[in-house]
Amino acid sequence: MREAAQASDGRPAYDLLAEAARAVHGSVELEAKLAWTVDAARSITRATHAAYVCFDDDTGEPWLVAGSGVALDDLALVRLSRVFGPITAGPVQVDDTRLHARPRSGRGTSAIGSFLAAPVSARAGKPHGALLLGHTDAGHFDEDDNAIVVALVMHLGVALDNFDTMVGLAELEAAQREVVHQLQEAVRPPMPPVDAVELGVYYEPAEPEAGTGGDLYDWVVLSDGDLHVAVVDVMGKGVAATKDALAVTHALRFLAIDGCPLDRMVVRADELVRVQSPELVATVVVARYSPESGVVRLVGAGHPPALVVSRAGDVREVDVPGVPIGWPGAGSDQVVTLTLERSQTLVLYTDGIVEATKDIVAGLDALAHAAADTARYPARHMARALVERALAGAARRDDSLILVLRRRTAPVATDVHRLGPFEYRFTANPAAVPLARHLFTDWLEHQPVDQEEVADLLLIASELCSNAVRHATDAPGAAALRAWAEGDSIVVEAEDDGAFPVEPLAAGLERPPVYAEQGRGLYLVDALADEVATRVEDGRTVVRCVRRAVLA
Repeated sequence: MREAAQASDGRPAYDLLAEAARAVHGSVELEAKLAWTVDAARSITRATHAAYVCFDDDTGEPWLVAGSGVALDDLALVRLSRVFGPITAGPVQVDDTRLHARPRSGRGTSAIGSFLAAPVSARAGKPHGALLLGHTDAGHFDEDDNAIVVALVMHLGVALDNFDTMVGLAELEAAQREVVHQLQEAVRPPMPPVDAVELGVYYEPAEPEAGTGGDLYDWVVLSDGDLHVAVVDVMGKGVAATKDALAVTHALRFLAIDGCPLDRMVVRADELVRVQSPELVATVVVARYSPESGVVRLVGAGHPPALVVSRAGDVREVDVPGVPIGWPGAGSDQVVTLTLERSQTLVLYTDGIVEATKDIVAGLDALAHAAADTARYPARHMARALVERALAGAARRDDSLILVLRRRTAPVATDVHRLGPFEYRFTANPAAVPLARHLFTDWLEHQPVDQEEVADLLLIASELCSNAVRHATDAPGAAALRAWAEGDSIVVEAEDDGAFPVEPLAAGLERPPVYAEQGRGLYLVDALADEVATRVEDGRTVVRCVRRAVLA
């Protein structure tokens, strides 16, 4: 390269080539790589026109991607396709005054006396595109310009190869995440419909990018109406651990359905799974719950103690001794029996919850305090809150899972008579919300409602009214709040004459981000109600919520 070669701004050409390492390879944005290369080539060669083009996969014709100064017109692009034909490996020079450049404004043309085109080679063989340079003078580009342009397109070719690789890896990673997500959904048993029971579960893998691991749960209603629940923690991580955990949960489910006595269940499961997986090691806790009586029978195999939590926040540990599956003498013949009173909660979990901070005793204490704090949470939100609190600020070393089972039965009958339906129609004004709440409170006080449930019902009604006010028109009586007794349930409805996207409520709502300005109200409603549904009647939106087991 000639020593005197300089860019149009006076810098030596080799300075700009050195910048390519940072500008072309260091930039994350594809547009920035291309724009820098086009500008650098124009500056180094003193070209009057410069552009980067790609080739259409179907037609093979080039199309403009990036340009500097004045973009080459369609004649130049057609000429390019003729010049290249099957794209060659090196630059092509053409002196042809029939080529023209069109200003970006679209007004006027200027003749191009010389034309330089260099393909940007790709690892796969087919070029990524081509760098095009033009000048109004014939014979402007020389061998030094060729060498400089070749160096630039070599840099750009490697950078685009790497970019394509990164895009491919990202797409592969996304596909793998989707496969893992589908695997998670496939191994999670659907929540069984059980009267007088509220269930919740939450899981976090040790490696968030893996998405799945060796902590798994199972629940199924047996022929006698009892609920079989199992929580399994297999040694290991990732998909292989999930496969082993599935083997254990399936063995336990098969034995439960087959009528295996609870005191023999873990022993028999050990015998079944070790035939196919002799190296498998797993801790287990199995619960058999009777919804009618509230009696829970537990059997364990090396699992941490269960927790029983009252609605008032009293917490007690329940040891379930036993030897893990895969160890000599696996299982236990000791069945622990307890009775859940109304609104009491059974919490089963894996050891990743209490070992997150390396101090198991401290982990058990922290879990007990968190359970007391969240005792009034709906089951599914209690499970999530307990996992998130246990892992907050801790290094994840193991998968973490919590399963919550709560007894939900109606309160003891009283001599309070039920009132008829409640209805309050109002104009959409924020001042109407506290009044609606006050009137609804008065109605609840004259119903045989469990007083522990009143606060949740009032919060549901307040959020529904606020939502109605936000969406309703200012017409008189545009919104309404209704409530009535239905069996042991209270049904609360809010109605308004505004447009409201009802679809999200039908599928349940995700917790809104901390910075979100809206969405928390309906999220709370969805969290506190046992059932949420929406409908549109005569152009009016109605949100219906049901809170079960609150009336005597």
